[in-house]
Amino acid sequence: MLTYIYKLIDKNQGSISISDFMNAALYHKEYGYYMSKLPLGKDGDFITAPEISRLFCEVIAVWVMHTWEELGKPSKFSLVELGPGKGTLIHDVIRVARKYNDFFDSVSVHLVEISPALQKIQKEKLKDLDINWHENIDSLPKRPAIFLANEFFDAFPIDQFVYRNGEWYENRVTKKDNGASLQCLTLESRKKDGVIPAPLSRYPSAFFLSFPPPLSSKAADTEVQKKESCVLASATQMTNRKLFDGAVVEVCSAGIEIIKRLEEKIYNSKGAALIIDYGYVYPEYKSTLQSVKQHKYANFLENVGNSDITALVNFQALRDSLKHVDCEILTQREFLYLFGIKERTQTLMKNASDEQKNRIFGEFLRLTENMGTLFKAMLIHHL
Repeated sequence: MLTYIYKLIDKNQGSISISDFMNAALYHKEYGYYMSKLPLGKDGDFITAPEISRLFCEVIAVWVMHTWEELGKPSKFSLVELGPGKGTLIHDVIRVARKYNDFFDSVSVHLVEISPALQKIQKEKLKDLDINWHENIDSLPKRPAIFLANEFFDAFPIDQFVYRNGEWYENRVTKKDNGASLQCLTLESRKKDGVIPAPLSRYPSAFFLSFPPPLSSKAADTEVQKKESCVLASATQMTNRKLFDGAVVEVCSAGIEIIKRLEEKIYNSKGAALIIDYGYVYPEYKSTLQSVKQHKYANFLENVGNSDITALVNFQALRDSLKHVDCEILTQREFLYLFGIKERTQTLMKNASDEQKNRIFGEFLRLTENMGTLFKAMLIHHL
């Protein structure tokens, strides 16, 4: 993998963008982390909510069935999961759905998965179900669809831009000491031509201020007006403020493109999407890139091709990209409470042993407290 990265760097005048680096490290057909490794589970590098507890999956099932009812109970609809991992979430959603004949008879399950290694695991886990696999959403049938995407958007490649002394720089990956060091790769900030890097000018939501700018001469009279005064700052405003020296802005072009394609599917055929991931609505203007190896944080420039690389999801940027559908952003805790995790936990604990009660309650706390606010739930629908 490093040899391949080196060649990319050499072909691009000594450096490549972070997004090009992540694309190679994660998705190269032969060496990419997601294409050849089995990242999930206790024996892998990280664990996701469906693997933590069935509580999570059962609440998702409740949301799916509720949404199906809101759609008017179509006689045939597609249930689509993007990046289904080991297939645990869709397996448990269907387990719950089997109890409701009308719903179960109407559902057609589709999984969007590009990893041969993970697809093999999914086919084994879901061998008793009628599943359709896809490499992308373009080949999905034209009918109402409900989409699920849990920890899917965080793995899309990002670019990073840094503001220093009134000028923009891009963080790029280059060879350290010409590849002679043990730590072979490093980040280098390179000045961009022009005032505003092109990707930033296309995504103004990247500049969501964490503080309100000065109010207009007419004071805001209502709380709504006060909130509205905390508007998106333009790139020009940002470049004129010394306050932003050292600020890091991350742009995920791939995530924006995917959300737009999802919107098109939902708008044209009716449907909904539930996107759950760790991320933010109001950025702190710092790097959120992280790498995980065997459940421990690592340097994302090391163990290339053998460790996970992700970044926090900018949910505001995703929402700003939607033009024709309704959208709401909650914390994971709010979403899980809204669709009954507390009541389901209480039911499970009624006839449980003390050991089982401790396990169930521990899983409940992990989902609603430990992960509850860092993770967001984005609900999109066109009913």
